[in-house]
Amino acid sequence: MAPRVPPPTEVLKFDGPKEFPIEQKVDDWGLTPEQQETYVELFRRRLAVENLWNPDDQDFYMLRRFLRARTYDIDKATKMFHDHMHWRKDHHVDTILQDFYFTERDKFLAAYPQGYHKLDKQGRPVYIQLIGKINVPAIMECTDEERMFKFHVQEYERCVKVIMPVCSKLANRKIDQTFGIMDVRGVGLSALTGEVKRMLMKFTKTDQDNYPEMLGHICIINAPAIFRMVWTVVKGMIDVRTQQKIEILGPNYMDALLKHMDRDAIPAFLGGESRGTLLDDVGPWSDAELMARVGIDLAALRLGHHAAQQQLTLPPAASLERPSADGGFLTPQGSLVASRSSGSGVMTHPAEAGNGASPGAAQVAIAQFTAVAEARSRTLIERVKAVEALLPSPPERQRTPVQTARDGVSVRSAPEGSLLNRVEVVEEALDVLLGAQEVLLAQTAAQAAEIRTLKEGQARLQQQAAQAAKQGCCTIM
Repeated sequence: MAPRVPPPTEVLKFDGPKEFPIEQKVDDWGLTPEQQETYVELFRRRLAVENLWNPDDQDFYMLRRFLRARTYDIDKATKMFHDHMHWRKDHHVDTILQDFYFTERDKFLAAYPQGYHKLDKQGRPVYIQLIGKINVPAIMECTDEERMFKFHVQEYERCVKVIMPVCSKLANRKIDQTFGIMDVRGVGLSALTGEVKRMLMKFTKTDQDNYPEMLGHICIINAPAIFRMVWTVVKGMIDVRTQQKIEILGPNYMDALLKHMDRDAIPAFLGGESRGTLLDDVGPWSDAELMARVGIDLAALRLGHHAAQQQLTLPPAASLERPSADGGFLTPQGSLVASRSSGSGVMTHPAEAGNGASPGAAQVAIAQFTAVAEARSRTLIERVKAVEALLPSPPERQRTPVQTARDGVSVRSAPEGSLLNRVEVVEEALDVLLGAQEVLLAQTAAQAAEIRTLKEGQARLQQQAAQAAKQGCCTIM
């Protein structure tokens, strides 16, 4: 559908962050790259007047998504963006990646299997949902609607701030859409209760209002014949552009799916060769060593700091495979680097990587080493938080450093990623684990005492019953 308001004859340049150039083709709305940029710049100026423009958090492609959601109508897009910013404030979305920890994640995903799994052939992250395996009672047993909604929003934020920037870096072009696979095998209308429909409508409206134009294509697989018949009827009521995004496939879906994805990117439970599960969050964004090699700081991305990405030249595609100990940039321990530019193949410490090599190579080596160290420290911190969340908090128990850090005041003094910082993280982890062991020992001792008390009580009751029986017998005689 073409925009109702044609762009001005003057071509405008976008005055804001645009990490990747606009793709050189006419888009689905019939606009050239120059016309798209003109529209987005006009939109940016309107947002600036409305005090809604923030170059630290908003780039060209974000504004374009909101414009496209309203067919490049600047008035409607401004209203949509205004509502979105208020929604973010009301739901504390800007910090949800740091503030919210979904401790019941594994149980929830077992009851509602969904998640990201590798990339399609265009470099887009693949999001898979197994709708037929949704267990509504199990969902309600492990979490509540508010926490489920927060997790849903958190995953969208992670996609926007972390996953898509990673995919864009690897593809060397902007990736701002996902590829979806929805498995509807076994779905019955009986599962769609009024409560479920209400929640789905709430989630869907949230997605449309706040994360527009993020779905590039979706394959609905294992669709029964009746499903495909209904689709044939209703698709005529949907605009052609939306129709092209939705592909309805029956049980023999593999050939069609292979047009979009490589077989080794399709999970085994759907007939592919990838052994990862939806719990594993398989993708380049989960590979700390790969992220270090391409100079991506995942922690900075989670905070929305796109500019914090290190400006490193991307290695050839072949080198994006997991490195070996004798030929890659990093050993499995992440403590040594190999300088391929020197041709020697000698493993050196990052601090020595500059000997005989260019200063740039030394900086890259140090950056890679630091990124891996930081990633591993953050992983340990997240694991510690999961353990700590399961511990009771009696008033007499002294607060640990990790508990203090969770309240927003970190007691770690060393720079993140440094050796001393990693030692401090390990000390905090040991403190929490010792606390967990103390709790376990106390619970075991309390249970043993309860069992002893119970056995003693049972013995007294048996003794009293025997005495009563003996007295009763003598009276009858």
